[in-house]
Amino acid sequence: MPRIRSRKALSALSLAVTAAGSLLLAAPSAHAGDYLDSCLNSVGSRTSPNGVWTIPARTFSQGSSGVCVQEIQFDVSSVIGLDPADFPGFVDGRYGPKTDDYVRRFQRAFGLQVDGIVGPQTWQLLIARTTD
Repeated sequence: MPRIRSRKALSALSLAVTAAGSLLLAAPSAHAGDYLDSCLNSVGSRTSPNGVWTIPARTFSQGSSGVCVQEIQFDVSSVIGLDPADFPGFVDGRYGPKTDDYVRRFQRAFGLQVDGIVGPQTWQLLIARTTD
């Protein structure tokens, strides 16, 4: 009888994993601006240096976390792309070394001061490049 229970348990586990996998595959992906409204609501807003865009009222750098960091991660990955190894789990809301590296790549690519800090100039370009 232990074999039957093992098979039943294995079958149940297999079914649960299959169902969970289907849910994960069917989950909608994020789109530009999905995090921006929540970010602006959580930290407030200001006008970009060029007077065109509404940008978050805070500056972000390594060690920051939250929905605004998710917006940064999503925007940077949308504009400059990600290395394949960094793709899964990049938009996690934690501004760590990988996010810092990609922000610096973005800043370098667009002629900004390369400091890894997402301040008014970086926000302006991130939003301008990802807003329709």
